[in-house]
Amino acid sequence: MAPEEWQLMARRIAKEVNDDEVAGVVVTQGTDTLHFSTAAMSFFLRNLNKPVVFTAAQRSIDRGSSDAFSNLLCAVNAAAKFDGAAVVTCLHGTADDNYCILNRGTKVRKMHTSRRDAFRPINELPLAKAYENGKIEILNKNYTKRNNEKVVVNDKFEHKTALVYVYPGMNPDIFDYYLDKKYKGIVIAATALGHVSTTNPKYSLISKLKKLIDNNATIIISTQTIYGRVHPYVYTNLRKLSVELGCIFVEDMLPETAYVKLGWVLGHTHKMEEVKKMMLVNYAGEISERTDESAFLY
Repeated sequence: MAPEEWQLMARRIAKEVNDDEVAGVVVTQGTDTLHFSTAAMSFFLRNLNKPVVFTAAQRSIDRGSSDAFSNLLCAVNAAAKFDGAAVVTCLHGTADDNYCILNRGTKVRKMHTSRRDAFRPINELPLAKAYENGKIEILNKNYTKRNNEKVVVNDKFEHKTALVYVYPGMNPDIFDYYLDKKYKGIVIAATALGHVSTTNPKYSLISKLKKLIDNNATIIISTQTIYGRVHPYVYTNLRKLSVELGCIFVEDMLPETAYVKLGWVLGHTHKMEEVKKMMLVNYAGEISERTDESAFLY
């Protein structure tokens, strides 16, 4: 999967959801990059009017323990009966065939390599439970309802966008590649509140990030802890990134979602102030104003 496939997917989905005879759309895909695709659809499909439900299987259809059948049944029921106009995933909510959960496409992540309930909501509760018998149980009412809007595809994407995880002992010269290739944006999955190496001259990323910014690249700070949110001001090192360099801290946005969103934003503008403004607009529930404490334990 790559942005080209996301664009094709968005155009086909839009054609279907704009048909008055269609109640909703189910998309089947492999699990590994499913949350990238759902994030992309969440930004590419503007004025969404019906549910777009992504489903998959952690275990192949020839296995007795396959989750494919239950996931597909629940997804079809969700596409027909869920009252939301949102891109969601629909996969097992537990390790058993009890029910599936509908997770927002910008707030979901594959959190296990093989469990059937691998897809978990991050920093918010699931939107609903979906059952094989057609029952939909709403858990979180924070979503847009079905409507009569006409869906518009807005799928511009800047391919020179990257996602980089920082780690102890990281060589700053790694960023020379992105400088040389004239990348337009980099999402950094930083530690905790948004830290990168800043004090040890051998490992500090400050000079490299400054060069990137001076060459009109946008630097986004997200957190590799996955849960929680970054903060631009709490510590001196965070202020070096936010105040001194102008890196953009993106609240509780997932690194993968931030990567997709940045590529989408840069497809529309490279002006720094406009990029910052758009990155901090909550287009598809990717930023939570407040985090429900129970979401971490869900």
